[in-house]
Amino acid sequence: MSHELRTPMNAVLGFAQLLELGEIDEQQRESVDQILRAGNHLLALINEVLDVARIEAGKLSLSVEPVDADEALTEAVDLIRPLAADRSITISVQGGGTDACVQADRQRLKQILLNLLSNAVKYNRTNGRVEIGLERRAGERLRITVSDTGAGIAREQLERLFAPFERLDADAGQVEGTGLGLTLSKGLAEAMGGQLGVDSRLGAGSTFWVEL
Repeated sequence: MSHELRTPMNAVLGFAQLLELGEIDEQQRESVDQILRAGNHLLALINEVLDVARIEAGKLSLSVEPVDADEALTEAVDLIRPLAADRSITISVQGGGTDACVQADRQRLKQILLNLLSNAVKYNRTNGRVEIGLERRAGERLRITVSDTGAGIAREQLERLFAPFERLDADAGQVEGTGLGLTLSKGLAEAMGGQLGVDSRLGAGSTFWVEL
């Protein structure tokens, strides 16, 4: 199934990239850009749907090893900073220097962190803040928190937050996303023996956390 879904989309993206390299006028270039944006969005959705299906079937392949979570977090933050800068959102990290070695799949941990950071920026207010913390908890587990200064989430909506394709924000259509990011992130955390959750209050922002 993975091959049948990904291969046609990769072919579309490949040919669009070839067109982009050719001699085309401005209107044609804009059309090619739209193909690439839509294609990449659809490919991301395909990948997330397949990952969720693997998790639910217990067939997700992981490479669990000692990982420096602080290093993975730094890489994720560096990737998100341009998106934050576009909205004048500041990102700060607390708890640097904490022993941040965890047993995890490095790429999957980074995927979780990128999703939490991306949401914290996209659903934040302009000139807002994203605060990241690292803390050793009881039992030697490491908790990474991502807090934002966005609108927050009503208590009655929290239980729906991790459902597939759920977009709680009334203006979610204005925010790019698949509605699978949190479902997938929670599943990945649990597949690595960890947990992922949220503390939020309407009007007071949200704090998402992953513990491994």
